[in-house]
Amino acid sequence: MHSAYKATLRKLQVPVEKAPQDATMLESAANSDQPRGNSKKQKQPTILHKTRVTCCTDPFHVDVSALKSFFEEVDVIPPVDSYGDRFSTGDVAKLGKGQWKVKLGDTVTIEVEQNSNDSSAVHYPFVIPWAPAEVVSIYRVHKTKESCARLREKLCKDDQQEKSTSLGNCAGEIMIEIRWLYRSYEIAGASKKKTESVDNDELEEVFETDQIDVISADSILSPVRLHDVTTPLTAPSTISGMPCIHYHCSRLWSIHRRSFVPSGTLSNRVSRGRMHSAYKAALSKLQHIPSSSVGSAVSANQQCKKSWKESFQSAIQQLSLAEAAQDAQENGMVLPCREKERARITSFLKKAICGLVQSKINEGGEEEETMNLKSSLFIAGPPGTGKTASVRSIIAELQKEQHEGLLPEFNFIALNGMELRHPFDAYVKFWEAVSGTKKERLSAGEAVYELENHFCGDQGEESDSSDNEDEEEDDGENKDFDVSERPVTVLMLDEIDYLVTQKETLVYNFFDWPLRATTARLVVIGISNTINLPEKLSPRVQSRIGGDRCHFKSYNVQDTMTILKTRLGMLDNNPGNTVFEEDAIKFAARKTANLSGDIRKAFQMCKAAAENVFEDYSSGKRQLTAGSRPIVRISDVQKGSRDMFTSIVHKAVSCSTSYEALLLISLGALKRSREDGSFTVKEILTKIESIANASGEPRYMNARLSFADVLGMANRLGGAGIIQLNTYMSTPWPWISTHLHTSEILACYKDTRHIKLADKHLASQRLF
Repeated sequence: MHSAYKATLRKLQVPVEKAPQDATMLESAANSDQPRGNSKKQKQPTILHKTRVTCCTDPFHVDVSALKSFFEEVDVIPPVDSYGDRFSTGDVAKLGKGQWKVKLGDTVTIEVEQNSNDSSAVHYPFVIPWAPAEVVSIYRVHKTKESCARLREKLCKDDQQEKSTSLGNCAGEIMIEIRWLYRSYEIAGASKKKTESVDNDELEEVFETDQIDVISADSILSPVRLHDVTTPLTAPSTISGMPCIHYHCSRLWSIHRRSFVPSGTLSNRVSRGRMHSAYKAALSKLQHIPSSSVGSAVSANQQCKKSWKESFQSAIQQLSLAEAAQDAQENGMVLPCREKERARITSFLKKAICGLVQSKINEGGEEEETMNLKSSLFIAGPPGTGKTASVRSIIAELQKEQHEGLLPEFNFIALNGMELRHPFDAYVKFWEAVSGTKKERLSAGEAVYELENHFCGDQGEESDSSDNEDEEEDDGENKDFDVSERPVTVLMLDEIDYLVTQKETLVYNFFDWPLRATTARLVVIGISNTINLPEKLSPRVQSRIGGDRCHFKSYNVQDTMTILKTRLGMLDNNPGNTVFEEDAIKFAARKTANLSGDIRKAFQMCKAAAENVFEDYSSGKRQLTAGSRPIVRISDVQKGSRDMFTSIVHKAVSCSTSYEALLLISLGALKRSREDGSFTVKEILTKIESIANASGEPRYMNARLSFADVLGMANRLGGAGIIQLNTYMSTPWPWISTHLHTSEILACYKDTRHIKLADKHLASQRLF
């Protein structure tokens, strides 16, 4: 029978604070679906010291809003009373305070609770139940916001002695976030039987998991060593008198999928553990600690001495869309030419998160305060204009302010309608994110019920009468709690066009929950490529979305040039690393602005050009003259543009259906007769009927296309970048155009079944 257990929170002189998260303890994977942690305490060993764990180093990050300071290591006094008699305590007794340092990523044994059904279990080499785990994060929980803020201020000072002194006097429980390691007998099918000892030289296997718990640091017992081989060369049984357990580890067990999933080498184990941490933002600060003003100056000097290969590789990386998105999301990169839009969104989010108090004069002439609880914002604009990147960079900035204690605590969740298989999967994904470390994956109907209960609390009265007294007291507190003081959930609904269903209930619910919130506040930011999307929805949905709008216009030539130069570092005085010439940047900007204004196209165009030049000079196709460096010129950008646009778009056009070919050929035929090249849906539909009836081929003559059919095809072709849809205030329907020349459309259908029709209407007129 599998032993269900959880970590023991040792009670010292000061009561241990409740863990900041509901611990989802280890699942009994063998014979039960219940998580570890259902059993009550059976045993509590004697503690020799009032405080076994201390922090003697500076924290690398202080989160004032969460009242936590994070550390890289702690000093632990070994719990001699928990070790078996076989192990000598002589060396352990000599260990002074701070002799055993437990760092982030270390594997240790953790004291756990024993299941009453498994009282005969062997705990060797300890006298208490234990389990192996990995230390993911270490933090101290402060009692007041003021003490946490003072600590953060002292960390910013230059007096190192003052900081160390203040840290030694800090009070608060030291907690650790751990990732459990499962032994082989704890997973059904992984081992035939539980082995109390190993007779041969092979190590027992242990499995990484995706289960995270928060426990007291006083539960740490002794070190654990993991090996990627079953028979290591050295495996000492003790380290300074402490028992040291050795395991072989090469697989990962997912408690959510209930199956083994591929894992990398042990060298990447620490980074895998941080992927599941609830404090990713805090742990990410570890990567930024070495950087300083001096280091930045050295880095800048080194950049001036880069070779041309290093300069090109750096430029290609900077032009990567993934790299730009990461800078916006993680580093809070400021997007040029979007200052007004950023200010509008920032103002909205700060007021929504803070619940800004506003003064208002009532009818009696007295001043009264009201809470500003505006909860929804609709952002619209063409694709590639920085909508999503702006929101993510602003969120990164606000999270920094939150850590400094300037903003209340809030949680950010992002959903993309294009990434969902079905619109109602948005409920499932949203609840999975809201449920935190539990990551409950429910059906769409169950997720809606839980979300309704979480934000609005309407289901609280229907709860089971068998709930314990603590839950009843909590419910009573929730009813009297001011919703404006609760942590806020900020939800970004990207590509909201894909979430519009026939009855529009999904969009209605997401924008309705913030208005009816009684137990938890919700702020929703909807992002769409359709500017007038709310006006296309029913009046009841429009009333929920509200009137707050933020429109992003397409980038013009100057904006595109500024963004490219900023990204490539060409605005600074850095002539030694110039990769693009000025005219090449200008050409890419004009090409992008004339097509769609999508900045992503400019990035892709310049990246393709830089890659081609780098490949040519590296392979020897082009030769360098003495004292010169390669540079991307207009001809290289033109070639990159052709490679990016022509090949992909032409491939898509050549694979179009018969009706789509009718639309494109009709559009090309109309384009020959009018210079502006933009036409209404009615004009195109009339031309389609004319060309189809004159074709003499059944595949075209049988087409009975309606106005809605043409609109649907235009939307699909527009999404592929083959045609453009332009909206004007004078008409509710879009005007259709294409950047393809009639000769290009004809060339696309050269080796297809549509060549006869295309040649008839798109080929140049010949007199003889």
